[in-house]
Amino acid sequence: MQSPLIIVHLNQNLLRPINSSDVMYKIKQVIRTSDSLITMKEPRLPMDVLIEVLILLPLKSLLKFRCVSKTWRDLISSPLFVDRHLKCDRKHSVLLVKRIPNQVLPPQSGESQMLSFHDPDFPELSVSPDLYIPISKDLHIPSYNLSNFPIHGPCNGLVCIALGEIVFLCNPALREFKLLPPLKFPENNTAYPLGFGFGFDQIGGVYKVIRISYEHDLNYTWVDLYDSASNSWEQIEANVPDIIESLSVGLVFKGAIHWYAITDYLDDHPFVLCFDISSDEFQHLDFHDNFSPPKGDPELMEIDGCLAMVFRDFSIYSEVTNNDIEIWVMKEYGKKESWMKHFVICISSFFWPLLFLKNEWLVFQTFKGQLAACTIHGNGFKEFEIYGSLRLMSAVIYEESLISLKDIISNDRDC
Repeated sequence: MQSPLIIVHLNQNLLRPINSSDVMYKIKQVIRTSDSLITMKEPRLPMDVLIEVLILLPLKSLLKFRCVSKTWRDLISSPLFVDRHLKCDRKHSVLLVKRIPNQVLPPQSGESQMLSFHDPDFPELSVSPDLYIPISKDLHIPSYNLSNFPIHGPCNGLVCIALGEIVFLCNPALREFKLLPPLKFPENNTAYPLGFGFGFDQIGGVYKVIRISYEHDLNYTWVDLYDSASNSWEQIEANVPDIIESLSVGLVFKGAIHWYAITDYLDDHPFVLCFDISSDEFQHLDFHDNFSPPKGDPELMEIDGCLAMVFRDFSIYSEVTNNDIEIWVMKEYGKKESWMKHFVICISSFFWPLLFLKNEWLVFQTFKGQLAACTIHGNGFKEFEIYGSLRLMSAVIYEESLISLKDIISNDRDC
């Protein structure tokens, strides 16, 4: 089998194909013969060639190469290299699953919360050791938040994990966690979180976390916003309806965070609430006048470049025979008339939708707590030996990045 070719820039006017096996041999020779590329008397590989080759390597290899010398470490950790690696087309994607291994007893603390790493093409294959979320015993987690622990994001290889007032940012590939400053509330407040979101402001170049809260006694909804530049929260003015009964997990789509929202269960008037990450402004996406939402709490997802909703009736927490899952798609973003029921899937073991995989597979959790997937076209079905407590599992596909939380958060706090 012929080795693939890697194209590297030797200078601005010359491109030359280099056999990948030859490149790796040359890199090994450089490693053996010098502790610093800068001070080499007879460099075996020009610096510009080395950079172009390293850009194409997977993150695991780069983390090992950082140990070669201080020069290599500084190069691979430099903002310019990190940015170029982030924009490279050959990034490695990973299926990240948040779960609690214990399926019998409910969690009493966050200590059992774990992240597992899987190959999107073969989810049963683990690609990295499991990573436990570092929730110390002195962090008080309200009991209602133990079941509301999804993964938010990803954005540039980073994810957000929130439990009420306790919020983490995480780079799973670097196995880094950062505990954000606590949210401050007045004493004796009865507020509870309706929803969270996490995204990257492309204009301002900062990461943001948003929390939407509802004060039951005052019948009032407000918004708190965190940004990585100031490493602080602030309450912002927002035109959010004062009464929102529920919000779905936030989905980042077209530069905004989206939630499926219901203002009143009795009137059952749903809409999609959107938060523009750059302008910090809210807007609504409405449904057409004849839209009659199916029973159950939907999850917002992206499929084939379109905004989608997956509906499943969760009012009966037992296995139901011939239970239909409806998938609605907004074919033209922003046009309420374009909402249409696109797919209907009938599968008895379906319990909780997680994400679409390659626009063909719907990944979900079964009533047994097992990770599974079914095709939205045809009768394809797979079960994987990955288990977690019911309704406490979430999953995302993220692309590995070298972005360190220490570099993007001012006055950061280690967990």
